[in-house]
Parts: sequence; structure tokens; C-alpha cells
Amino acid sequence: MERISVTQAVRQFSDLLNRVYYHGVSFELERGNKVIARISPVSSESPLKVKDLNKLFSNFPPLGEDSKTFAKDLANIRKKVPLEKNQWD
Repeated sequence: MERISVTQAVRQFSDLLNRVYYHGVSFELERGNKVIARISPVSSESPLKVKDLNKLFSNFPPLGEDSKTFAKDLANIRKKVPLEKNQWD
């Protein structure tokens, strides 16, 4: 990720956006040696929609005999890993 000053970004804004869009380059904008913003390409939208998840899952191969062990392992992991806090709370 490149770091540039806000002044430089303003002066070369069109070029900056072209580099983000066409080359996937990300920039950190700084003012007084402190990063105050980032400009980066947006992630592409997935073609998969929520309504299509059941169809997708139905095409997966069934779990074998170890599915119960797998479920227990997941439950144990969930107990050990703390829930993430919502940054907006």
C-alpha cells in the first residue's frame, strides 16, 4: 500500500483513482505524518445470492462417519474462542 500526502492526492486525484480502478493499487492518505484515510478498490460482489445457498449446500458431498466428531470439535472451538464484540455497540 502506497502512502501519499493529502495534498499530493488532491493534485493527482484523477490519476490516483485510475491507479486504484485499473491496477488495484491502494493508498493511505496522510496529513502531518498521520494516516487519516485509505483509498482502495471495492471488493467485487459475489455472484452467489443468499437465496441460492440451500441449492449450493445440497450439491456438497455428504459428511462421512466422522460428522459427529466434526460437530463436537466445532462446539469445543466455539467454547474456547470468545465472541467478537460489535464495534458499534
